[in-house]
Amino acid sequence: MWARENFSFRYRIVIWQKSSGATQIIETTNYTERILKLLPETTYCLKVEAMHMFLRKHSNYSAVQCINTTVADKMPVPENLELDADGESYVLSWDYASPNVSFRAQWLPSYLKSISGDHSDKWEAIPTCAEVRTTRCVFPRDAVHTGTFFLRVQASDGDNTSFWSEEKFINSQKYTSIPAPVIAVTPSRDSLLVYVSCQDSPSTACHGLTYEVSFWKNTSNTKVKMVKGSPEFTIGDLQPRTLYCVQARVHSFAVWNKSSSFSETLCKETRPGNSSQPWIIIALSPVIFSALVLVLYAGRSLLKYLSYVYFASPKPPSSIDEFFSEPSAKNLLFLTPEEHTERCFIIENTDTVAVAGESQAPGEDHRKYSSQTSQDSGNYSNEEGSSGGDSGPGLRPSD
Repeated sequence: MWARENFSFRYRIVIWQKSSGATQIIETTNYTERILKLLPETTYCLKVEAMHMFLRKHSNYSAVQCINTTVADKMPVPENLELDADGESYVLSWDYASPNVSFRAQWLPSYLKSISGDHSDKWEAIPTCAEVRTTRCVFPRDAVHTGTFFLRVQASDGDNTSFWSEEKFINSQKYTSIPAPVIAVTPSRDSLLVYVSCQDSPSTACHGLTYEVSFWKNTSNTKVKMVKGSPEFTIGDLQPRTLYCVQARVHSFAVWNKSSSFSETLCKETRPGNSSQPWIIIALSPVIFSALVLVLYAGRSLLKYLSYVYFASPKPPSSIDEFFSEPSAKNLLFLTPEEHTERCFIIENTDTVAVAGESQAPGEDHRKYSSQTSQDSGNYSNEEGSSGGDSGPGLRPSD
Protein backbone atom coordinates (compact mmCIF):
# COMPACT_ATOMS: atom_id res chain seq x y z
CA MET A 1 0.00 0.00 0.00
CA TRP A 2 2.90 2.38 0.69
CA ALA A 3 4.13 2.03 -2.89
CA ARG A 4 1.42 4.49 -3.94
CA GLU A 5 2.66 7.02 -1.36
CA ASN A 6 6.11 7.59 -2.87
CA PHE A 7 5.76 11.37 -2.86
CA SER A 8 4.42 11.50 0.71
CA PHE A 9 7.55 10.26 2.47
CA ARG A 10 10.54 12.03 3.86
CA TYR A 11 13.69 10.18 4.89
CA ARG A 12 16.13 10.80 7.71
CA ILE A 13 19.64 9.39 7.25
CA VAL A 14 21.87 9.10 10.31
CA ILE A 15 25.56 8.51 9.45
CA TRP A 16 28.58 8.36 11.76
CA GLN A 17 32.20 7.31 11.79
CA LYS A 18 32.53 3.89 13.31
CA SER A 19 35.72 4.81 15.10
CA SER A 20 34.59 8.09 16.67
CA GLY A 21 30.80 7.90 16.80
CA ALA A 22 30.37 11.50 15.51
CA THR A 23 26.99 11.56 13.74
CA GLN A 24 25.55 13.57 10.88
CA ILE A 25 21.82 13.76 10.04
CA ILE A 26 20.61 14.23 6.46
CA GLU A 27 16.92 14.65 5.54
CA THR A 28 15.71 14.17 1.97
CA THR A 29 12.67 13.24 -0.09
CA ASN A 30 14.76 11.31 -2.62
CA TYR A 31 15.18 7.58 -2.80
CA THR A 32 18.83 8.03 -3.69
CA GLU A 33 21.13 10.51 -1.98
CA ARG A 34 24.81 11.24 -2.42
CA ILE A 35 26.79 11.93 0.76
CA LEU A 36 29.86 14.00 0.04
CA LYS A 37 32.91 15.27 1.89
CA LEU A 38 33.73 12.02 3.67
CA LEU A 39 37.20 11.07 4.75
CA PRO A 40 39.05 8.58 2.53
CA GLU A 41 39.80 5.08 3.80
CA THR A 42 37.39 5.48 6.71
CA THR A 43 34.57 3.22 7.90
CA TYR A 44 31.13 4.88 8.08
CA CYS A 45 27.88 3.39 9.38
CA LEU A 46 24.33 4.60 8.70
CA LYS A 47 20.65 3.87 9.29
CA VAL A 48 17.47 5.29 7.70
CA GLU A 49 14.02 6.23 9.07
CA ALA A 50 10.93 6.93 6.93
CA MET A 51 8.37 9.62 7.89
CA HIS A 52 4.91 10.12 6.36
CA MET A 53 4.56 13.89 5.90
CA PHE A 54 0.74 13.98 6.03
CA LEU A 55 -0.02 11.24 8.54
CA ARG A 56 2.94 12.32 10.70
CA LYS A 57 3.92 8.73 11.37
CA HIS A 58 7.46 7.37 11.73
CA SER A 59 8.82 3.97 10.79
CA ASN A 60 11.44 2.07 12.72
CA TYR A 61 15.06 2.63 11.74
CA SER A 62 16.49 0.29 9.18
CA ALA A 63 19.29 -2.11 10.00
CA VAL A 64 22.68 -0.45 10.40
CA GLN A 65 25.03 -0.77 7.43
CA CYS A 66 28.73 0.05 7.42
CA ILE A 67 31.05 0.72 4.45
CA ASN A 68 34.68 1.72 3.89
CA THR A 69 35.55 4.72 1.72
CA THR A 70 38.30 4.38 -0.87
CA VAL A 71 41.52 6.28 -1.34
CA ALA A 72 41.36 9.95 -2.27
CA ASP A 73 41.00 10.74 -5.94
CA LYS A 74 43.87 12.46 -7.64
CA MET A 75 41.62 15.11 -9.29
CA PRO A 76 39.45 17.43 -7.19
CA VAL A 77 35.70 17.65 -7.70
CA PRO A 78 34.10 20.76 -9.30
CA GLU A 79 32.35 22.83 -6.62
CA ASN A 80 29.77 25.59 -6.15
CA LEU A 81 27.60 25.02 -9.19
CA GLU A 82 25.50 28.06 -10.13
CA LEU A 83 22.88 28.56 -12.82
CA ASP A 84 21.74 31.88 -14.28
CA ALA A 85 19.33 32.81 -17.04
CA ASP A 86 20.24 34.91 -20.05
CA GLY A 87 17.22 35.40 -22.26
CA GLU A 88 16.31 32.02 -23.68
CA SER A 89 19.50 30.35 -22.44
CA TYR A 90 20.93 29.00 -19.19
CA VAL A 91 24.43 29.84 -18.05
CA LEU A 92 26.04 27.14 -15.86
CA SER A 93 29.20 28.01 -13.92
CA TRP A 94 31.35 26.29 -11.24
CA ASP A 95 34.62 26.60 -9.35
CA TYR A 96 37.77 24.62 -10.13
CA ALA A 97 41.35 25.42 -9.16
CA SER A 98 43.42 23.33 -11.59
CA PRO A 99 44.02 24.71 -15.11
CA ASN A 100 44.17 22.80 -18.39
CA VAL A 101 41.18 20.64 -17.50
CA SER A 102 38.08 19.89 -19.55
CA PHE A 103 34.58 19.54 -18.16
CA ARG A 104 31.26 17.98 -19.04
CA ALA A 105 27.78 18.48 -17.59
CA GLN A 106 24.70 16.25 -17.36
CA TRP A 107 21.08 16.68 -16.24
CA LEU A 108 18.45 14.36 -14.72
CA PRO A 109 14.67 14.90 -14.32
CA SER A 110 13.95 15.41 -10.64
CA TYR A 111 10.98 13.04 -10.50
CA LEU A 112 13.30 10.05 -11.02
CA LYS A 113 14.80 10.73 -7.61
CA SER A 114 11.42 10.01 -6.05
CA ILE A 115 11.15 6.59 -7.67
CA SER A 116 12.90 3.67 -6.08
CA GLY A 117 15.68 2.00 -8.02
CA ASP A 118 18.99 2.85 -9.61
CA HIS A 119 18.69 5.66 -12.16
CA SER A 120 22.37 6.35 -12.73
CA ASP A 121 21.98 5.51 -16.40
CA LYS A 122 19.20 8.09 -16.84
CA TRP A 123 21.54 11.09 -16.73
CA GLU A 124 21.61 12.92 -20.05
CA ALA A 125 24.52 14.87 -21.52
CA ILE A 126 24.18 18.56 -22.34
CA PRO A 127 25.68 18.91 -25.84
CA THR A 128 26.97 22.48 -25.49
CA CYS A 129 28.53 21.64 -22.10
CA ALA A 130 30.63 18.68 -23.21
CA GLU A 131 34.42 18.93 -23.33
CA VAL A 132 34.47 22.64 -22.46
CA ARG A 133 37.74 24.04 -21.15
CA THR A 134 36.24 26.92 -19.18
CA THR A 135 34.40 26.87 -15.88
CA ARG A 136 31.15 27.89 -17.52
CA CYS A 137 28.92 26.82 -20.37
CA VAL A 138 25.76 28.08 -22.06
CA PHE A 139 22.91 25.85 -23.20
CA PRO A 140 19.39 26.61 -24.48
CA ARG A 141 16.42 26.29 -22.19
CA ASP A 142 14.73 23.74 -24.42
CA ALA A 143 17.68 21.38 -23.92
CA VAL A 144 16.02 20.44 -20.62
CA HIS A 145 12.50 19.08 -20.99
CA THR A 146 11.22 19.34 -17.40
CA GLY A 147 10.53 22.22 -15.04
CA THR A 148 12.66 20.75 -12.23
CA PHE A 149 15.89 18.83 -12.74
CA PHE A 150 19.36 18.12 -11.35
CA LEU A 151 22.72 19.20 -12.79
CA ARG A 152 26.20 17.78 -12.19
CA VAL A 153 29.70 18.48 -13.58
CA GLN A 154 32.80 16.28 -13.91
CA ALA A 155 36.41 17.30 -14.57
CA SER A 156 38.79 15.26 -16.71
CA ASP A 157 42.43 15.39 -17.73
CA GLY A 158 43.11 12.81 -20.33
CA ASP A 159 42.37 9.43 -18.80
CA ASN A 160 42.00 10.86 -15.32
CA THR A 161 38.53 11.92 -14.22
CA SER A 162 37.17 13.33 -11.02
CA PHE A 163 34.08 12.23 -9.18
CA TRP A 164 30.89 13.91 -10.16
CA SER A 165 30.18 17.19 -8.40
CA GLU A 166 27.42 17.66 -5.90
CA GLU A 167 24.08 17.46 -7.68
CA LYS A 168 22.42 20.87 -8.03
CA PHE A 169 18.62 20.97 -7.88
CA ILE A 170 17.11 23.45 -10.36
CA ASN A 171 13.60 24.88 -10.52
CA SER A 172 13.19 26.57 -13.88
CA GLN A 173 10.67 29.09 -12.54
CA LYS A 174 13.42 30.71 -10.53
CA TYR A 175 15.28 31.51 -13.72
CA THR A 176 12.31 32.61 -15.77
CA SER A 177 12.29 36.36 -16.24
CA ILE A 178 9.14 38.36 -15.63
CA PRO A 179 8.08 40.39 -18.68
CA ALA A 180 7.67 44.14 -18.35
CA PRO A 181 4.09 45.15 -17.51
CA VAL A 182 1.73 47.35 -19.50
CA ILE A 183 0.19 50.42 -17.86
CA ALA A 184 -2.98 52.44 -18.46
CA VAL A 185 -3.29 56.00 -17.09
CA THR A 186 -6.52 57.98 -16.66
CA PRO A 187 -6.07 61.66 -15.65
CA SER A 188 -8.41 63.79 -13.57
CA ARG A 189 -8.18 67.34 -12.19
CA ASP A 190 -5.70 66.59 -9.38
CA SER A 191 -4.89 62.89 -9.69
CA LEU A 192 -3.91 60.04 -12.00
CA LEU A 193 -5.49 56.59 -11.96
CA VAL A 194 -2.85 54.01 -12.97
CA TYR A 195 -3.59 50.35 -13.71
CA VAL A 196 -0.68 47.93 -14.14
CA SER A 197 -1.33 44.86 -16.30
CA CYS A 198 1.02 41.91 -16.02
CA GLN A 199 1.92 40.26 -19.30
CA ASP A 200 0.81 36.73 -18.45
CA SER A 201 3.25 33.88 -18.88
CA PRO A 202 3.09 30.19 -17.86
CA SER A 203 5.78 30.62 -15.22
CA THR A 204 4.46 33.66 -13.39
CA ALA A 205 0.73 33.71 -14.26
CA CYS A 206 0.63 37.13 -12.58
CA HIS A 207 0.01 35.56 -9.16
CA GLY A 208 1.66 36.75 -5.96
CA LEU A 209 3.29 39.76 -7.57
CA THR A 210 4.17 43.12 -6.04
CA TYR A 211 3.62 46.23 -8.18
CA GLU A 212 5.82 49.31 -8.28
CA VAL A 213 4.86 52.63 -9.92
CA SER A 214 7.14 55.64 -10.39
CA PHE A 215 5.90 59.07 -11.52
CA TRP A 216 7.37 62.53 -12.00
CA LYS A 217 6.66 65.89 -13.58
CA ASN A 218 7.68 66.11 -17.19
CA THR A 219 9.76 69.18 -16.32
CA SER A 220 11.51 67.49 -13.37
CA ASN A 221 13.73 64.46 -12.83
CA THR A 222 12.55 63.86 -9.25
CA LYS A 223 10.73 60.53 -9.19
CA VAL A 224 8.25 59.35 -6.58
CA LYS A 225 7.89 55.60 -6.05
CA MET A 226 4.80 53.73 -4.84
CA VAL A 227 4.72 49.98 -4.05
CA LYS A 228 1.65 47.87 -3.24
CA GLY A 229 0.22 44.39 -3.69
CA SER A 230 -2.62 45.39 -6.05
CA PRO A 231 -2.27 46.63 -9.64
CA GLU A 232 -4.41 49.78 -9.23
CA PHE A 233 -2.86 53.05 -8.05
CA THR A 234 -4.33 56.50 -7.39
CA ILE A 235 -1.71 59.25 -7.52
CA GLY A 236 -3.25 62.28 -5.79
CA ASP A 237 -2.40 65.86 -4.82
CA LEU A 238 -1.25 66.76 -8.33
CA GLN A 239 -1.34 70.15 -10.01
CA PRO A 240 -4.02 70.76 -12.67
CA ARG A 241 -3.03 71.16 -16.31
CA THR A 242 0.39 69.62 -15.63
CA LEU A 243 2.11 66.87 -17.61
CA TYR A 244 3.14 63.85 -15.51
CA CYS A 245 4.99 60.73 -16.65
CA VAL A 246 4.48 57.21 -15.25
CA GLN A 247 6.24 53.86 -15.52
CA ALA A 248 5.89 50.58 -13.62
CA ARG A 249 7.45 47.20 -12.98
CA VAL A 250 6.53 44.05 -11.05
CA HIS A 251 8.38 41.97 -8.45
CA SER A 252 8.10 38.34 -7.36
CA PHE A 253 9.08 38.02 -3.71
CA ALA A 254 7.06 34.89 -2.87
CA VAL A 255 9.83 32.34 -3.55
CA TRP A 256 12.63 34.13 -5.38
CA ASN A 257 13.52 37.80 -5.57
CA LYS A 258 12.83 38.57 -9.20
CA SER A 259 11.89 41.83 -10.86
CA SER A 260 10.78 42.75 -14.33
CA SER A 261 12.15 45.60 -16.35
CA PHE A 262 10.25 48.89 -16.36
CA SER A 263 7.30 49.38 -18.66
CA GLU A 264 7.23 52.00 -21.36
CA THR A 265 6.91 55.55 -20.02
CA LEU A 266 3.43 57.02 -20.42
CA CYS A 267 2.81 60.77 -19.96
CA LYS A 268 -0.61 62.32 -19.31
CA GLU A 269 -1.73 65.88 -18.55
CA THR A 270 -4.06 66.47 -15.62
CA ARG A 271 -7.34 68.22 -16.31
CA PRO A 272 -8.07 71.92 -15.68
CA GLY A 273 -8.80 73.02 -12.13
CA ASN A 274 -11.61 75.10 -10.64
CA SER A 275 -10.32 78.49 -11.91
CA SER A 276 -12.89 78.60 -14.73
CA GLN A 277 -15.86 77.87 -12.49
CA PRO A 278 -16.48 81.51 -11.37
CA TRP A 279 -16.58 82.66 -14.99
CA ILE A 280 -19.02 79.90 -15.82
CA ILE A 281 -21.22 80.92 -12.90
CA ILE A 282 -21.12 84.60 -13.96
CA ALA A 283 -21.99 83.71 -17.55
CA LEU A 284 -24.90 81.55 -16.50
CA SER A 285 -26.28 83.96 -13.89
CA PRO A 286 -28.59 85.92 -16.31
CA VAL A 287 -29.99 82.70 -17.71
CA ILE A 288 -30.57 81.29 -14.24
CA PHE A 289 -32.19 84.56 -13.06
CA SER A 290 -34.50 84.71 -16.09
CA ALA A 291 -35.53 81.12 -15.62
CA LEU A 292 -36.20 81.77 -11.94
CA VAL A 293 -38.39 84.80 -12.74
CA LEU A 294 -40.39 82.79 -15.28
CA VAL A 295 -40.89 79.99 -12.80
CA LEU A 296 -42.06 82.39 -10.09
CA TYR A 297 -44.44 84.18 -12.49
CA ALA A 298 -45.89 80.92 -13.75
CA GLY A 299 -46.29 79.68 -10.19
CA ARG A 300 -48.03 82.88 -9.12
CA SER A 301 -50.39 82.75 -12.11
CA LEU A 302 -51.22 79.13 -11.44
CA LEU A 303 -51.85 79.81 -7.76
CA LYS A 304 -54.11 82.75 -8.63
CA TYR A 305 -56.09 80.64 -11.09
CA LEU A 306 -56.54 77.82 -8.60
CA SER A 307 -57.63 80.28 -5.92
CA TYR A 308 -60.20 81.81 -8.28
CA VAL A 309 -61.61 78.41 -9.29
CA TYR A 310 -61.61 76.53 -6.01
CA PHE A 311 -61.50 79.27 -3.38
CA ALA A 312 -63.65 82.12 -4.85
CA SER A 313 -64.30 85.07 -2.47
CA PRO A 314 -67.98 85.84 -1.61
CA LYS A 315 -67.28 89.57 -1.89
CA PRO A 316 -67.92 90.97 -5.40
CA PRO A 317 -65.11 92.64 -7.29
CA SER A 318 -64.36 96.28 -6.52
CA SER A 319 -65.74 97.52 -9.86
CA ILE A 320 -69.13 95.98 -9.15
CA ASP A 321 -69.00 97.04 -5.54
CA GLU A 322 -68.53 100.71 -6.59
CA PHE A 323 -71.60 100.52 -8.83
CA PHE A 324 -73.71 99.44 -5.93
CA SER A 325 -72.23 101.89 -3.47
CA GLU A 326 -75.39 104.07 -3.48
CA PRO A 327 -78.09 102.91 -1.05
CA SER A 328 -80.80 103.00 -3.72
CA ALA A 329 -78.69 100.79 -6.00
CA LYS A 330 -77.90 98.39 -3.25
CA ASN A 331 -81.58 97.95 -2.49
CA LEU A 332 -82.05 96.54 -5.99
CA LEU A 333 -80.13 93.49 -4.98
CA PHE A 334 -82.52 92.69 -2.15
CA LEU A 335 -86.17 91.58 -2.41
CA THR A 336 -88.81 93.59 -0.57
CA PRO A 337 -90.15 91.50 2.25
CA GLU A 338 -93.79 90.41 1.80
CA GLU A 339 -96.23 92.69 3.72
CA HIS A 340 -98.88 91.22 5.97
CA THR A 341 -102.29 91.78 4.31
CA GLU A 342 -105.85 90.82 5.07
CA ARG A 343 -108.32 89.77 2.48
CA CYS A 344 -111.37 92.06 2.39
CA PHE A 345 -114.66 92.23 0.50
CA ILE A 346 -115.87 95.53 -1.00
CA ILE A 347 -119.53 96.15 -0.33
CA GLU A 348 -121.22 98.35 -2.93
CA ASN A 349 -124.72 99.93 -3.08
CA THR A 350 -125.40 99.65 0.54
CA ASP A 351 -126.77 102.26 2.72
CA THR A 352 -125.87 100.95 6.03
CA VAL A 353 -123.47 98.57 7.54
CA ALA A 354 -124.50 96.62 10.52
CA VAL A 355 -121.79 95.66 12.93
CA ALA A 356 -122.51 92.16 14.07
CA GLY A 357 -121.48 90.73 17.28
CA GLU A 358 -122.10 93.93 19.19
CA SER A 359 -125.20 94.56 21.28
CA GLN A 360 -126.82 97.82 20.48
CA ALA A 361 -128.65 99.89 22.92
CA PRO A 362 -132.33 100.29 22.33
CA GLY A 363 -133.25 103.44 20.59
CA GLU A 364 -129.86 103.94 19.01
CA ASP A 365 -130.21 104.53 15.32
CA HIS A 366 -128.32 102.65 12.79
CA ARG A 367 -125.62 104.56 11.03
CA LYS A 368 -126.36 105.00 7.41
CA TYR A 369 -123.97 105.50 4.61
CA SER A 370 -124.83 106.55 1.18
CA SER A 371 -123.02 105.10 -1.72
CA GLN A 372 -123.62 108.18 -3.70
CA THR A 373 -121.87 110.47 -1.29
CA SER A 374 -118.66 108.53 -1.00
CA GLN A 375 -116.40 107.18 -3.68
CA ASP A 376 -114.81 104.76 -1.35
CA SER A 377 -117.15 103.28 1.11
CA GLY A 378 -114.32 101.96 3.22
CA ASN A 379 -116.47 99.02 4.26
CA TYR A 380 -114.52 95.75 4.42
CA SER A 381 -115.31 92.37 5.74
CA ASN A 382 -112.95 89.87 7.27
CA GLU A 383 -112.43 86.66 5.32
CA GLU A 384 -112.79 84.62 8.42
CA GLY A 385 -116.17 86.19 9.09
CA SER A 386 -117.48 85.52 5.64
CA SER A 387 -116.29 81.98 5.57
CA GLY A 388 -117.67 81.11 8.96
CA GLY A 389 -121.24 80.42 10.12
CA ASP A 390 -123.93 82.94 10.83
CA SER A 391 -123.22 83.05 14.48
CA GLY A 392 -119.57 84.04 14.05
CA PRO A 393 -118.41 87.65 14.25
CA GLY A 394 -117.93 89.70 11.12
CA LEU A 395 -119.48 92.14 8.76
CA ARG A 396 -122.37 91.36 6.50
CA PRO A 397 -124.73 93.37 4.35
CA SER A 398 -128.04 94.42 5.92
CA ASP A 399 -131.35 93.63 4.43
